[in-house]
Amino acid sequence: MPDDTDNSTCDADTDVDRRDVLRGTGALAAFAAAGVTPSALLAQSDRPEGDLGALLADMPRNWGRWGEDDELGAFNFLGGEQALAGMAAVTREGATGAETFTLQLSMTGEVSNDPIFPTRTVARRTNTRDARTYERGEHEPSAGGIKYADDRFLNRLYPQGTTHVDAPGHAWYGDRIYNGFDADTTASTKRFNEPLESCDGEQVEETRGLGRADISPVADHGIVGRGVLLDVGRVKGDGSDRLEPDACVSLADLRETADEQGVEVRERDVPLIRTGSAARARDDDPDHEWAPLEEPGLCYSEDLVNWVHEMEFPVIGGDTLSVEKNVQVIDGEEYLVPLHGAFHRNLGVPFNELLWLEDLAESCASDGVYDFLFAGAPLNIERATGAPINPVAVKATTGEGAN
Repeated sequence: MPDDTDNSTCDADTDVDRRDVLRGTGALAAFAAAGVTPSALLAQSDRPEGDLGALLADMPRNWGRWGEDDELGAFNFLGGEQALAGMAAVTREGATGAETFTLQLSMTGEVSNDPIFPTRTVARRTNTRDARTYERGEHEPSAGGIKYADDRFLNRLYPQGTTHVDAPGHAWYGDRIYNGFDADTTASTKRFNEPLESCDGEQVEETRGLGRADISPVADHGIVGRGVLLDVGRVKGDGSDRLEPDACVSLADLRETADEQGVEVRERDVPLIRTGSAARARDDDPDHEWAPLEEPGLCYSEDLVNWVHEMEFPVIGGDTLSVEKNVQVIDGEEYLVPLHGAFHRNLGVPFNELLWLEDLAESCASDGVYDFLFAGAPLNIERATGAPINPVAVKATTGEGAN
């Protein structure tokens, strides 16, 4: 067992080749933005790089909507009425019971088959105290004979290295983040009264983080409302009920899916978009191997952005790394995650990424109930760009198997 002060494993997994992560996009700018720049393996795209500021110049913003100091963004849309709407979904007419589904992937999963964005890694933890340390005399029972096990993480823990919620200030373009705060606030320094030893053995006296629009206001607020599963993979996918890699999900696809499912998407709902990609990463799909920058996802359109704005969604969830398609070509120009700019920066509508939706989707398909109570809160990590979350979907079951 590693010693408590052993830092030799801090860098474990940082250089792991995650399933040939470089395969298939041909988008050099995308890899550079992801922190992966192996020029020998990539050819420069022949498409010009788009200007996100110009693309979104006429798109709506929520800056100032809740005051010039607001850092919560579209989560302001969630209140008591939305919580009641979620509870009403569980207690719907004809309900004979309820099922609960937790939607988080493991934080300590396998490198080879748990989807994580390039440069981030899964966590590794080990015990610092257990029966064996007592047997070896490294620890003594406490007063009365009580013994306990304890543990800690060994390598770098990425707050966005598992199922997580983005902070409103997580992504931006130009020199302004959500609500018009200066982008320099993303590098705000905090000094601590008492230093602590880092994973690298250094004394940490100060850190950088989001000075505005970080994840902690979202953690304080919580996320409770009516969730709606839009199982696009089942409605529009192949025989395995999954979208193919690189597939675009349009506003028309979302509406078609809702119609096919017989569910109404309402203002201030929490929509969850299932593509089947997380399951593909886990089960070694023989027909379409998972690759991080080839996942299907939402694709930009003015109609989609305006719809999200008009529907006042507080957050949008999905079972992929980015919810949107990572590399997109719009009017012949190439962009990386343009909807992060349109939604996070301009509307304050973050993404809840890397959800495990397979079990919930099976239940929804079996009885035709696609709405539920969605509840959760990200971990309260001050000044963080996002934080892990294990959302709970509480869904009605019906004896008749119909909406």
